[in-house]
Amino acid sequence: MLRNRFAWHLFVTATVAVVTLMVGCYWLASLGLARLADEAAFQEMTALATGLADVLPDLDDAAQRQRFEKVARGLTRPSQLVFEVLDRQGQRLAGSLSTATAEADSSDRWPEQEWLVAEAIAGRPARSSRYDVTSGNRIFAVAVVLSESLRRLLLGSLAAGALALVVAWVVAQRLARPLGDLAVGVTQVAAGEAAPLVGSDIAELAAIVEAVTRLRNQLVERGLTIDRRDTEQEAVLDSMIEGVLAVDVRQRIVGINQAAAGLLQVDIDAVLRRPIQEVIRNPEIRRFVLQAIDCREPVEDDFVLSDPVSRIFHGRGTALRDPSGEGGAVIVFNDVTELERLESIRRDFVANVSHELKTPVATIKGFVETLLDGAIDEPADNRRFLEIVGRQSDRLAAIIEDLLALSRIEQSEGAGSLPREPVAVASLLAAARSSCLPRATERGMAIELDCPDELVAEVNAALLEQAVLNLIDN
Repeated sequence: MLRNRFAWHLFVTATVAVVTLMVGCYWLASLGLARLADEAAFQEMTALATGLADVLPDLDDAAQRQRFEKVARGLTRPSQLVFEVLDRQGQRLAGSLSTATAEADSSDRWPEQEWLVAEAIAGRPARSSRYDVTSGNRIFAVAVVLSESLRRLLLGSLAAGALALVVAWVVAQRLARPLGDLAVGVTQVAAGEAAPLVGSDIAELAAIVEAVTRLRNQLVERGLTIDRRDTEQEAVLDSMIEGVLAVDVRQRIVGINQAAAGLLQVDIDAVLRRPIQEVIRNPEIRRFVLQAIDCREPVEDDFVLSDPVSRIFHGRGTALRDPSGEGGAVIVFNDVTELERLESIRRDFVANVSHELKTPVATIKGFVETLLDGAIDEPADNRRFLEIVGRQSDRLAAIIEDLLALSRIEQSEGAGSLPREPVAVASLLAAARSSCLPRATERGMAIELDCPDELVAEVNAALLEQAVLNLIDN
């Protein structure tokens, strides 16, 4: 849309007002001057006619008519008026002109009359002389434009109008300049620049400048607050080890942190405002995101990603609902690969320990039941049975001791206070060999030690010896 400057609006309005005023004043002045000229002529003619009528004698006889015509001619010369006396029927009785001249004048007054008028209107001298054949006299004619005063009035009106237009233009520029400065300042505010606005000595414009300044300050403060919150939010999200993914109801990504970007192997700036179908290649994750958007309750599921290495992630999705009716979902991904590995180790450990405990317990229970069934009365068998029960009890004690040692190791590692010291590895291995040598001899096994004496390691001697004992015993 074509837009005009405010100064032009003011100038056009002032121009229309000035032109309308000029035309109106000129028209009224023209009417006034015309009436004034007509009135002056009428008054002059009325005064002369009235004065002449007061002294007019009875014109019944020819002598009185001749004397009136003589007086009328004397008045005609200075006043250039033609006096005639008419009867009630409109017939000419007498006049300042002769009868023949009056009749000729009434039929063809001035042949050059049109030329005189044209010359006078053109502003050139309008003079004419001719010989009147009827009267035998040379007649001089001079035409003067009656509207000379009107022309001067028109020129004066045009000059006054031009001056008024110049003044109107100056005033319009003065009024429009603060608005232009205000428009520039508001444009800078809209562009995010904190440039100060130019004040004005006009009360209304000054109020607008103050209001826009307050609005700008509020916008700047609000923008700083939003930037600070965004920075804090980004810092929190980037510091999280969990992956966070936010999508809107149209399944477009509106937020993602570094952990989620690494999980999905995407670039943050490249995936924002893009549909998940273009970004997420895993169909299970896409299905989970759609489920999180549609469900009112939180949803959870596990995913296995094999690129580049196999990892297990636990996802938790929550639907978003805002007052405007727009929705979406926030999905949090946790890398549970290590937890799953530890859980697998725990399950295997429990299964192994259960198996290790079940064997001696079953053995002890079997021999105890055998003794209770009557074998206790046979001295040769009951001693052998009791020795077996004793060995299985020792095995149970060893398993329990191993569990306690493992618990102590985990507690020490968790507390971060595992003591270490330089130890000769050969002496530590020799001590473990000595502890296991009797049982190895019973089973016909030999334990050989091959370790240089100068080998030294900074370890926890007790825990390392226990580990070697467990290895040899196994």
